Amino acid sequence: MSPAMAVRSSVGQRLRVAARVAVSDGLRIVPLRAVEAARRRHLLVPVLRHRSIAGLGDFTVTGKPPVRLAAVDSRLVRLLYWYGEKGYEAHEVFWWRHFCERATGILEIGANVGYYTVQGALAAPQIPYTAVEAHPESAEIVRHNLGLNEIDHVRVVHGAVVGTVTAETVELALPDLERYAAPTGAFLAKATEGVGSRRASRRSISVPAVAAGSLIDGVDLVKLDIEGFEYAVLEPIVQPLVERRATILVEVLRDTPKLRSLLTGMADQGYRFWLVSDPALREVSAQALGSVDLTSEYGSRDLAAIPTERTDLTDAAG
Repeated sequence: MSPAMAVRSSVGQRLRVAARVAVSDGLRIVPLRAVEAARRRHLLVPVLRHRSIAGLGDFTVTGKPPVRLAAVDSRLVRLLYWYGEKGYEAHEVFWWRHFCERATGILEIGANVGYYTVQGALAAPQIPYTAVEAHPESAEIVRHNLGLNEIDHVRVVHGAVVGTVTAETVELALPDLERYAAPTGAFLAKATEGVGSRRASRRSISVPAVAAGSLIDGVDLVKLDIEGFEYAVLEPIVQPLVERRATILVEVLRDTPKLRSLLTGMADQGYRFWLVSDPALREVSAQALGSVDLTSEYGSRDLAAIPTERTDLTDAAG
């Protein structure tokens, strides 16, 4: 991207944020009791979904199973409030529950508000589960949402997972396009690759650094959604995970050659790759994984690297 294009993109981003904030602020004149009435009757959803629901306490996400979530100011939470389970990555959540049911130890890196955490923990009520979240407010929301659903077997770790700890803290960048209490797109300011590393960000906070290797004992299912930092975290731990035949779910952004190379190398160690978006998983070849824009070609960038012998994981009826 040329400097001129970068400037135009940054200005455009700031204008979109300002417009969204203005709409959200304007909708505060609508009382929360009216918002709840509109939700029950499915009225004015395209407009009211931009109104903050902070102050409602908590609510039930309709779905199977229904779960309780804190009504915090978050784009993800708003979508779930208005549209239920289908409002946010419904197929991905289905498969996450499926994988968790068959795991013996679960590690989720990048838990955000804990929606996946709650869903996975309910699917695997007796399985050791660690959820890691870098943003401090989001980490507290994860704990609160676990409590709302009476889940007590999940260990929540506040910190940013890194391949190697070189300092006690790292800088977590907060994207300009998100002004929520629990941003979904926060990313580490250094060593990222892909589109996440090019997000405009003028704010950052210091958060504890957590070594990836300290989290993987007994784990055979790992989920990473850390906005372009996936390679840096996976590279030092991928071999022990492969040796214990772990399943790895990872978001593969555009322009991530290091991550793609690391993943395709797993093919020689008995792994196949599946895109998680449809009711049925879609297999993608190692060659395609290394060379194509997954979202454009397949409609998903959420990839599952699964040992060839684990056919129970690729069949929803398994």
